[in-house]
Amino acid sequence: MRFLSLTLLASAVAGFVVNQGSTCTLYPESLTHGGLPVDDVPSIHEAFNICGINGTVIFSNGTFNIATILNTTNLLNVDVILRGVLQFTDNIPYWRSHSWSVIFQNQVTAWLFGGTNVTLRGDGGWIDGHGQSWYTFSNNTANLPGRPITITVYNSTNVLIDSLTIIQPQFWAVFVWKSQNVSLTNYYTNATTNNAKYTTFNTDGFDSWNSDTILIENATITTNDDCVAAKGNTTNLYAKNVTCYGSTGMTIGSIGQYPATPDYVLNVTFEDVLCVGGLDCAYVKTWQSAALDVTTNGDAGGGGGGLVKNVTFRNFEVQDVGLPIQVTQCIYATASGQGCNTSNLALEDISWVNFTGTSKYNIAASMYCASNHPCPGIMFSDVNIDSVNATAGLPLYNTTLQTEVYQCDNIIGQNTSGIPCNHVAPAFFSQAVTKNVQ
Repeated sequence: MRFLSLTLLASAVAGFVVNQGSTCTLYPESLTHGGLPVDDVPSIHEAFNICGINGTVIFSNGTFNIATILNTTNLLNVDVILRGVLQFTDNIPYWRSHSWSVIFQNQVTAWLFGGTNVTLRGDGGWIDGHGQSWYTFSNNTANLPGRPITITVYNSTNVLIDSLTIIQPQFWAVFVWKSQNVSLTNYYTNATTNNAKYTTFNTDGFDSWNSDTILIENATITTNDDCVAAKGNTTNLYAKNVTCYGSTGMTIGSIGQYPATPDYVLNVTFEDVLCVGGLDCAYVKTWQSAALDVTTNGDAGGGGGGLVKNVTFRNFEVQDVGLPIQVTQCIYATASGQGCNTSNLALEDISWVNFTGTSKYNIAASMYCASNHPCPGIMFSDVNIDSVNATAGLPLYNTTLQTEVYQCDNIIGQNTSGIPCNHVAPAFFSQAVTKNVQ
């Protein structure tokens, strides 16, 4: 491979990075290999080596073949401009055995990205994760080992990602880990299966862990899993103007999985959100207190401590959502719900404000706190959700409950919470509601 100045660019080179001053412009290897999908990662790494400090890296128009793992970290004062398509290969055995570990839940990532004072801007280009191969291969298995996150912002400060599009992510689309002051604006991701037999489980639009001061603004996310998830030790996250299609919504969690690492999620606001279809829209999910080797999440966990405090879900519209609002302290357990009525994690001062729209079934909310950790400061204000059938003037079928269900348990100050509780919340109530509550 040859790296050339602008004046030495020639068609005979095997692949190239054009370096002009502090700017490196990348061109796809396929241009000089008869259109064959040669791995572009070596060229990409060289471009960042040359221009990764006080520079600019430009992916030109064209398709870049991403056949091996990427590590573009420790950048400083860098602008990255994406005009081409970064297309990950579907070499599943390679990715499962080579991707970078992100520690959390034994997950891995295909691309580690970040540094200090870094921007990544989409300018007509996008990332293609080749996700359908993974959806088919995983065959609806939750948290399949070795299935990589598309891009992980790691160990970073002052990062702006703007106008990024990710099509068919392999696993979670964007993960922010051990970072602060990260903004994701004008973001689009779509994980859609072409075969209804294979779902797009675990294609979260955005997740954060051990990170502080995060902005997500103007996002459209299609997924069969969390739209935006604030995982353990996420603080000061603000998400605004987000549209979620087919998802499990805006999420705190899951947290409380590991006894040795307490989870604190503090000062989180989700605002101006539209949820269309999907299982859930605005919920908090924590693990049970019992540490189990096998759970419905596909891995071991439970027994972790910590605190969720000062969380607001505000200005939400829900359209045909299975369970619009939920608090559960037993999101994953055995099929019998072992250990569900206890928790090592506290929830307090969480509000749902100005909710309108329709539930798919006759339930708007399930609010369950463990009996050993009843929840103070759980509040509803102007929450007005009716079932699709009720809105259309139709009866609710296969149930005697013809009014919207708000089920609650172990809510401190329940009578003044603003929640119109009319049913007792079971300890192990699924986030996947598939029929009217009886």
